[in-house]
Amino acid sequence: MSEETREQEALYNSFRTAKFVEKRKDGWLFDLGDGEQALVPMDDLTHEPTFATGEEAELLVERPYAGHWAASLSKVEKLKLWDEFEHLAKTRGMIEGTIVGSNKGGLSVDVGVRAFLPMSQIDVHRVEDVAPYIGRTERFEVSEFDKKRANLVLSRRAVVERARDENRSELIENLAAGQRFDGVVRNVLDYGAFVDIGGVEGLLHASNLSWGRVDHPSELLRPGDRVEVLVLDWDPKRERLSLGRKQVMDNPWDGLDTRHSEGDVLTGKVVSLADFGAFVAVEPGLDGLVHVTELSWTDHVQHPKQALDIDQVVQVKIISIDMENRRLGLSVKRLQPNPWDVVADQIKPGDIIEGEVKSVVDFGIFVELRPGVDALVHVSDLSWTQRIDDPRDHYEVGQTVTAKVIDIDAEAGRASLGIKQLSADPWQNASEIAKVGQQIDVTITRLTDFGAFAQIVEGIEGLIHISELADRRVERPAEVVKPGQTHKALVMSFDRANERISLSLKREELENDEVHGYTDEGSATALGDVLRGRLGLKANDE
Repeated sequence: MSEETREQEALYNSFRTAKFVEKRKDGWLFDLGDGEQALVPMDDLTHEPTFATGEEAELLVERPYAGHWAASLSKVEKLKLWDEFEHLAKTRGMIEGTIVGSNKGGLSVDVGVRAFLPMSQIDVHRVEDVAPYIGRTERFEVSEFDKKRANLVLSRRAVVERARDENRSELIENLAAGQRFDGVVRNVLDYGAFVDIGGVEGLLHASNLSWGRVDHPSELLRPGDRVEVLVLDWDPKRERLSLGRKQVMDNPWDGLDTRHSEGDVLTGKVVSLADFGAFVAVEPGLDGLVHVTELSWTDHVQHPKQALDIDQVVQVKIISIDMENRRLGLSVKRLQPNPWDVVADQIKPGDIIEGEVKSVVDFGIFVELRPGVDALVHVSDLSWTQRIDDPRDHYEVGQTVTAKVIDIDAEAGRASLGIKQLSADPWQNASEIAKVGQQIDVTITRLTDFGAFAQIVEGIEGLIHISELADRRVERPAEVVKPGQTHKALVMSFDRANERISLSLKREELENDEVHGYTDEGSATALGDVLRGRLGLKANDE
């Protein structure tokens, strides 16, 4: 074999130092010496190198190709990394990398090549959510390396434990309440967070996170965050450490009553919504409550989410400052004039108004007094004489009605109207005519199995019980009376409260003991006693 042939054989899969010649369309050309050249193809590198003519670089010369040798720059870099990883794995050395994503069982880390960080090696505690770790640059211990499979396994936990163990003994010996530390959040739970202050983990309870309202610690902290904390308590026997974060911050309640007064208008952000209202942060760590009743003058807000959203920026007015209990009362609606005050100035009790029915409910109808201001016509104020069980059978939304103003309470934001009050109370007319013990003219209107109803005045009827139609026993009221007939009837009772009037056709007057004690309130009971006496019944007989 010639010397030239032996030299060419030696170039196969060899590492050579070569000098840069030029950049070509198909790659970078290098001089290997002895008249041999090597070409590094374009797709060998993910980035474009910058070589000066004559600059030396180390290549992996692989095989002859099209009159020169095919070579690689990237494989040299990787093989060097392979040697370094092999050494680090044997010595448990450390390397820096960036966590770039998650995969089954752990995280992917970029250390020049893609490495694997198992879930159990992410931190010293159990990690449920890996999202806070992605994107962070950390130091890792190389725990395993398989050169054949190019499989690199890392451990962040080992690095954290190593640093913690180095500081732990000295820290425990000197630890005391009142000391400040720059700690690292290890875990976030519902009730707080565990923070490592350099080898010792302490509990940062949710109540000590912020002077403001915190619904969940994850709103403020994530695993890996650095946070300044104050030692609140240290129990060396149980190695139990209590930390505080808000204690290293200025208390926003200090001097609040000198900075602000009731009536001040502030701008804040909605930080929490509850059934009873919304919490608005008006200063860092200072939250006030906008009660659900303070959201709108006119809208019936059942839950604050109907009016506000989390993180929404709003203007609020201070309505109360309770320094002792540290409560700040805020209002949204009081930034605008109370429309009820305007209504109360323009409309007075007794006024007749015309308005649109805005809603119909079981207990009445709401009628618009002014845009956004509605008043209630209670079901009992719809008619003097007609019993209305469901207002929906008589009224509909959009209908225009006329009503009389009964009352306006601007402070409470309520007004009541009456439709029946537009006409005279027929019961008042009836009471002037139907005096107990007197005979009056009545007109029979309808018959029932138990008696006959007779009109006293228009819209008001009295009952003639079947036992009071005649002196004889009556089987059917039609035997004695017919609708449309006029009769003289004796008024036996008048019960205005229950709207009941009892009449008799067989009597011309009441006996003295029957008249005694008759009142509007007690007449129904007295009438029962009279009837039972006439029929010879006992008090407990029906």
